[in-house]
Amino acid sequence: MSCYVVKGGNRLSGEVNISGAKNAVLPILAAASIQNETTLKNVPFLSDVSNTLQIIRELGLNVVTENNTVNISGKVTNTIINKFLSQKMRSSILFLGAILGKCQEVTIFEPGGCKLGERPIDLHIWAMEKLGAKITKKDDEIICKGKLKGTQINMPIVSVGVTENIIMAAINAEGITIINNCAKEPEIDDLILYLNECGNNIERKNSTIIITPTKTKNYTTHCIIPDRIEAATFMAMAAATKGELFLKNLNPNHLNSILNLFQKMGCIIKTDIDKIYIETPYKIYSPPNIVTKPYPNFPTDFQPQIMSVLSTSQGCCVIKETLFSSRNKHISELKKMGANIEIIDETTFEINGVDLLYGAEVTAKDLRGGAALIISALSAEGESKINGIEHIIRGYENICTKIENIGGIIKLDKNR
Repeated sequence: MSCYVVKGGNRLSGEVNISGAKNAVLPILAAASIQNETTLKNVPFLSDVSNTLQIIRELGLNVVTENNTVNISGKVTNTIINKFLSQKMRSSILFLGAILGKCQEVTIFEPGGCKLGERPIDLHIWAMEKLGAKITKKDDEIICKGKLKGTQINMPIVSVGVTENIIMAAINAEGITIINNCAKEPEIDDLILYLNECGNNIERKNSTIIITPTKTKNYTTHCIIPDRIEAATFMAMAAATKGELFLKNLNPNHLNSILNLFQKMGCIIKTDIDKIYIETPYKIYSPPNIVTKPYPNFPTDFQPQIMSVLSTSQGCCVIKETLFSSRNKHISELKKMGANIEIIDETTFEINGVDLLYGAEVTAKDLRGGAALIISALSAEGESKINGIEHIIRGYENICTKIENIGGIIKLDKNR
């Protein structure tokens, strides 16, 4: 029942070191469970990472952690994914392809995670069936068996998780697998890089990925890419508080759509090979519209946070959310702080900027919505209490310390 207590009104200024990417490390951890031995660096220690490491331990593998480094070794001796841990995070579904391909069987359960609308696992199951798996359901168990065979898979929609699951399954299939209409996120490319370092043969050609199985399995050390959504979130904090920040340890090329938007709003943006500088003038201006789309377009994972910035920008913006039907639970909470947001329908929102937000008691309903509440609380007048912080710690490492280091006032209150 802990909460964050945030006192707003301070202009944020200073440096932030961006952590490893949550959306890269989780599939790579699943992939590491079927390699001989792996050392991963720049691992963000989040609750989702802790839960994933526990799943790996229960598969029979050895896991050693030190600071932001993880070593995984051994062989899978158990092919049933822990039900309780599965229901805590959606990324547990990534063990489907990895363990099925390696062991020719796996038992999974419906995954948990943020409730962002209909997010069935049907497409994951469909992809495994395309590779030759036999799927049966017994009560709440999904039992998958079969020796997989490479094939051509034409994805009906672009899906990051399904693309990752097919890759991890196909490296141990018999014959070549070709994925068409695959997702293009940099986190997928990091997974491909890691697997190729392990001796696999995976090639991307734009929206097509070709997996050619090999017998080679290498020990490797891999460094997780920086978290582009964490970087964007801190940029939003700077914009909302009229501050300036140097963001370090990141890849600006992964944030092009976001950098372009902030520049259009009036922010000063400068980039270097692994740094971004953002400075915000007293007034920034809302763009007329924003549409979330798959990478390299504007990311759905940054929709709630940019809405917080727009809440006190000059003008009106309409956001169209095209990827999740229920990524709107943060709106009612932002309105408690004085934001002027109209829900036109469940995926279309009109934000009219106001002069000032006010502190309030609010509740995070999901990960990115929780980040949006922190952004608004930092810019608001007065004190805010943010409940539901278990969602936030799933995706942001040491967020209170990082905010305090740049002049924000945020405390963890454990006595709720």
